[in-house]
Amino acid sequence: MTKLVAAVLMTAVVACRPASAYKVAPGSGNEALATVSTAENLQPPSAIVWGRVPYCTCLTDAATANVATALQNADLTANLQELSPRDGWLYFAVSFDPHSAPSDQVSAAIMAGGAEVLEDPP
Repeated sequence: MTKLVAAVLMTAVVACRPASAYKVAPGSGNEALATVSTAENLQPPSAIVWGRVPYCTCLTDAATANVATALQNADLTANLQELSPRDGWLYFAVSFDPHSAPSDQVSAAIMAGGAEVLEDPP
């Protein structure tokens, strides 16, 4: 019974520690736990700016081609993802690391590419 209580208390203590406490020295038998915390630390934070461009099925190029070019010309590392067209507009999301570029710079590049920046997701 004492071993069971000790195991439960140990689990509670470990579960209540911050994520940085889960880093474990190699060879300690907890490599899986160490891998999880390291993977979480390697993922860069991401911010999103939403936008839209006029859309019609008659376009031969991607409707967001000018926006992608403007982001590239501004030397911004960003990921542009087209969403769904509706009501004559093609909606898109631009995700980026806010530590490498401020959102106003990303928004300015989107507008330079001929798109409208939206305050909220479509």
